[in-house]
Amino acid sequence: MFADLINKKNKLIYLVLTLVALLTGCSAFDSLLQVGPDSVEDGRGQFNTVIAETNDQQLLLNLVKRRYGDNIALLEVNSVSTTLEWKRGGGLALNIFDGDANDSNNIGLNANGAYTERPTITYLPVKGPELIKKTLSPLDPDVLILLSRSGWRMDRVMKLALNSINDIDNASAASGPTPALAPDPSEFNALLLAIGKLGRGNFQLGYTLVNDQRVLALSVKKSMIDSPEMQDLLDVLKIDKHLLYVVNVDANTDFRSGSEIDIELRSLAGIEFYLSHGVQVPEEHLKNKKVQLSYTKDGDAYDWNLIFRDLFQVYSSIEEPSSDVVATKVFWRGYWFYIDDADINSKYTFMLLNQINALQSGNVENAGPLLTLPVN
Repeated sequence: MFADLINKKNKLIYLVLTLVALLTGCSAFDSLLQVGPDSVEDGRGQFNTVIAETNDQQLLLNLVKRRYGDNIALLEVNSVSTTLEWKRGGGLALNIFDGDANDSNNIGLNANGAYTERPTITYLPVKGPELIKKTLSPLDPDVLILLSRSGWRMDRVMKLALNSINDIDNASAASGPTPALAPDPSEFNALLLAIGKLGRGNFQLGYTLVNDQRVLALSVKKSMIDSPEMQDLLDVLKIDKHLLYVVNVDANTDFRSGSEIDIELRSLAGIEFYLSHGVQVPEEHLKNKKVQLSYTKDGDAYDWNLIFRDLFQVYSSIEEPSSDVVATKVFWRGYWFYIDDADINSKYTFMLLNQINALQSGNVENAGPLLTLPVN
């Protein structure tokens, strides 16, 4: 009898030691699991990816809607917060009897754990008179300077941002609902060709002081002023030979001097309308007159692909395209509209539109440097 008591006491000590070991093991497991750091590593990237992708989808859908004359809407992700919780527990149940051999001595062990994540996402409808004003107002010249000095090709920036320069029209009628009369891009293309030959490293856009006032200006390297490339640009713009040109924004061109360049900037809405003409409308929708068509002077339907072939293309398909071959896709009016992942020009133009959208929606002040007369 005494031996049985000693044996049961040893079993009890063993079970208590086992429980201590289990609880200690749970703590060690927690330290190895690192729920908090792992959740940041996994969750942050996934949230960023999804927000970026849905922003692109919203912007692309609005471009498609503008082509069809449908109303657009903006819904921004205002904030993202998430609560992480990791619970663990365990238990030990003992049944020890002093009776005869028919009595059963047993032990019960249990362990449990639970991981909970509670994300809270706040959406903000983008509306109001202030937003409408920024959307419909011409671009801030500071936006143009930032873009021209941040690595973007000048022809891409000018195609999106300018309605005209020195009376040279850049499909300004396309800065709104589709015009009935097709634009003629030949003169503006000649300007872009001349600028390309001159080279972006040979001129700079910024600010200068005129009568103690800060004005937009374009300076040219002294070494290029007598070059054939510069002469071609002078001929297209119909200006005289100077090292520094004052750039008038939305000015009256009737009083422009030979050292001034007049530009008319598009609004953000105008840029979106302009790029919406790069959407390839399905043949079914063209036949059913779901979109406005433009016509040449000869009465033929105008192919907007002549302007947007190397700038921005949105394809359409009745079948959903594979995610492996598209950069962004949306579904509208029974068709899929998408940007081809292999079309690098369209992807860059779409990225530039995103940046213009962000810059025009915020406050950009004193972005450009003061220019002085070139001496090199």
